[in-house]
Amino acid sequence: MPSMETASVPRLTFGYAAPEATAEATRKMTELMTLIGKRAGVDITVSALPSYDRVAQLVHKGELDLAWVSPIPFIALLRSESVVPLASPQRGGTHFNSAIVVGADAAIGELSALRGKRAAWVDRHSAAGFVVPRIELAKAGLDVKTAFASQRFLGSHAAVVQAVADGSADFGATYVRLAPNGAVIGGPWMDNPELERKLRIFATFGEIPPDVIAARQGLDAPIRERLSVALLAIVKDIRGLSLLADIFGADGLFVPNAAHYEALREDAAAAREEELLDIPIT
Repeated sequence: MPSMETASVPRLTFGYAAPEATAEATRKMTELMTLIGKRAGVDITVSALPSYDRVAQLVHKGELDLAWVSPIPFIALLRSESVVPLASPQRGGTHFNSAIVVGADAAIGELSALRGKRAAWVDRHSAAGFVVPRIELAKAGLDVKTAFASQRFLGSHAAVVQAVADGSADFGATYVRLAPNGAVIGGPWMDNPELERKLRIFATFGEIPPDVIAARQGLDAPIRERLSVALLAIVKDIRGLSLLADIFGADGLFVPNAAHYEALREDAAAAREEELLDIPIT
């Protein structure tokens, strides 16, 4: 009797920005994507990439099937009809905000006090680590093109807060998680009390919509649907839930609403018109 041909399992590539990915962090992301892939009936290869922009370029070209993208690249990709959003991290009702952090001993002052200081940013495409604080500092009257003694892009939130803590930058832009009452309950210094003691939050700016796990537009719709179901159901897997917490700081995933990104898109588009930003946003 002739053997029955086994249907091939789709092989997908998942990309995310991780310029300083450790072996342990890569292992956890690979394990999580393996669990999701098994639920969706696909094989997922994980690719850690050097920047937010590189992730966006590759998913736009169709060279990535899935990607974890921050809000600004997601907006641009959505506007170009390059991606379909599948899921966003759910972080227990906390709010994701941008923040300016300074050294713990730095003087308290107005935003104008940052003039002449050394700035540390995450990435030109980071909403919390560059775009939103740059817009807000400009609104406060600072000429963000010339106001600072130096400006460096360090590639990650962890690198930014470390630069401020060790004194190689006077202030840095990053994210914070706020409780409904406004209390700070998280940031890149989580699980590092010594680092946290060296920092002080100088200012926080408005709530930012969450990052997104998206699929390229051209990926077969049935596969996208299976991936969406698998992502949303990963909380039913004890190990999957643990990995979500470790990687995303999340206690679940939910389907994002594209309309919630519109205010950020409008602000970023206006800032680009004023030549405060040089990133693609429409």
